[in-house]
Amino acid sequence: MRKKSVQIRKFMLIDSAYKSRILRGDKVTTIRYGSYEAKPGSEVYLVITPSDTAIAKVRITKVERKKVRELTNEDAKLDGFSDVKELLRELNKIYGDLYGDDEVTVIGFEVVKTFKDGIPLKWLKGLNYREPEEIARLYLENQDRLNFNRETDFIMRRIYNEGLGKAVRTFGPKRVQQALLKVYHGLYNEGLI
Repeated sequence: MRKKSVQIRKFMLIDSAYKSRILRGDKVTTIRYGSYEAKPGSEVYLVITPSDTAIAKVRITKVERKKVRELTNEDAKLDGFSDVKELLRELNKIYGDLYGDDEVTVIGFEVVKTFKDGIPLKWLKGLNYREPEEIARLYLENQDRLNFNRETDFIMRRIYNEGLGKAVRTFGPKRVQQALLKVYHGLYNEGLI
């Protein structure tokens, strides 16, 4: 019986310990225990745990299944480790003892865009995986068709001009999230997204 594979469609979770390696370009793969499916060329959000914050949008470059014993020093280097021994130590820490015949999936990626302030995953889900800056831009381009209060207008302008982090520091996360959801639904109802 073939094991069901995990589908990667919108985002991939990755431990926050790897954040700087990824953003520096030292880690361009993630190796997962079991069978994963992702479409090369597709773009997904890279979400760090435990904060569940999107730090980047990446393009999947390859998806390759291997047995643990087939992993090489090259695989380790692309994953941000010095050699295959260090990689296996880390994989065993994460997944428990792995054996030579266990299957892993090597997922290659390239960073397309980084998010300096990060985007909470639950916000991305609520916005149907639209980025806050995109919502703000669409709001400004179509504000004549949308009727929102001044605070929502200020928040959208702050996001557009100075970024999500600045808007959150000024208005607080709850007000920013509510404004984004309101505008998203307004844009949706007008057929603009």
